[in-house]
Amino acid sequence: MKHTNISWLLMILAVVLFTLAAGCEDRGTSVNTSGPSAAAPTAAPSPAPGEQESKPASNTDDKAPAPSASPTAEPAQNAQLSETNATETAVASIKFISPTEGWAGGDGVILHTKDGGKHWEKQFQGPGQIEAFSFLDSTRGWAYVRTGGSPGDTGSAAKGRLLQTTNGGALWTVISQSAPISKSIRFVSEQEGFSGNQYTSDGGKTWNALPVPSNMKGEPFFINKSQGWAVTMKDSDYEVQLTKDGGKTWKPVWTHSTVSQVNNAVIRSTEASDVWVLLVGDSGMSQTSYTLLHSKDEGKNWKTVVANSTAGGGPAPGYKIGEQPGPKGPGTKPGQLQAVSAQVAFLTGECPPCGDYGAVTIGSTQDGGTTWVNGSQQLPGTNADASFLDGKQGWIVVGAYNQPTKLYQTTDGGKKWTEVQTFGKPASS
Repeated sequence: MKHTNISWLLMILAVVLFTLAAGCEDRGTSVNTSGPSAAAPTAAPSPAPGEQESKPASNTDDKAPAPSASPTAEPAQNAQLSETNATETAVASIKFISPTEGWAGGDGVILHTKDGGKHWEKQFQGPGQIEAFSFLDSTRGWAYVRTGGSPGDTGSAAKGRLLQTTNGGALWTVISQSAPISKSIRFVSEQEGFSGNQYTSDGGKTWNALPVPSNMKGEPFFINKSQGWAVTMKDSDYEVQLTKDGGKTWKPVWTHSTVSQVNNAVIRSTEASDVWVLLVGDSGMSQTSYTLLHSKDEGKNWKTVVANSTAGGGPAPGYKIGEQPGPKGPGTKPGQLQAVSAQVAFLTGECPPCGDYGAVTIGSTQDGGTTWVNGSQQLPGTNADASFLDGKQGWIVVGAYNQPTKLYQTTDGGKKWTEVQTFGKPASS
């Protein structure tokens, strides 16, 4: 009997031990019916400074997106600043495309107006000085940005950045970081543009030099890819030269002796047969002599529109001391030449010693240079940039050292100028 009881106890103990062992095994090897367990997520490494963090590809496409061929976009910073903040910046360049809409450029900013200059909004902010604009219409435009050094001729070491907009300035895009161009940019289509002898056929992304004659003064002017104008010096003569094959060959169309050396030339043209040429002579005592010429027939015949001889700069280029072949132009030194058409042209003149801050005056012709009128109103300052729509409507921004820059408007061809906006002082002031 005793033996039987022991046997039963051993059997019961074995069952208990087996049950406990089975329970332990179930807790250690539970089955995952959804497949292998996922590994814990690993934190992705942070991007290096200056790099943009990459994003996973969309589930709708199993191919990685191709890299964009478009240039890096630079949207305006603080584009929603108030009008007061926008106009606190000094501006140095201006461009209007209609009686109401225009753009102004300054120290790293582009401003925009839709009411003729009374109110402005900031569209872009970045490094460099915005020095010039070229617009095809209200949506397509370019801006030249000088990033360092003094403004130079096209192709000089003072290269600049080129910005482009296709939506009226809502977004400005850098299309060239270091273009061999100057502030004399001019686009004739979305693809073709010129700056001196530099030519682009891809909207400003790349530039190629067109051949120019030796001993050239200033920059050439190309009305299209084939036809261009240039001024050269040969001994004691200056020459106006013309090319019709993109600079491969140049032909003098006007040669004239000069007592005063031609040190620079500015050329403007609005038609293939029409050209305006500003010859800049010698300087002295805050004075510079200059002569403005005009031809309506591809250089066969020329008219002296204005000739400024000065005590400090000597005789006007192409003329002798005491000789006055035409009316005097504005100021004691030439400023900006702007040709509106074959009939209408404007020239700003500067007088550094006039008044407390210097003075800017504006002269013009409305009949192709037959008559010339200098405005009597003096605008305080010496640094000026003008934009004219036609023979009547125009704007000019004028700055002086340590003084706010001011915007003026005319509706009568420059006889009367009205102040419409005061901007800030230059950053160096």
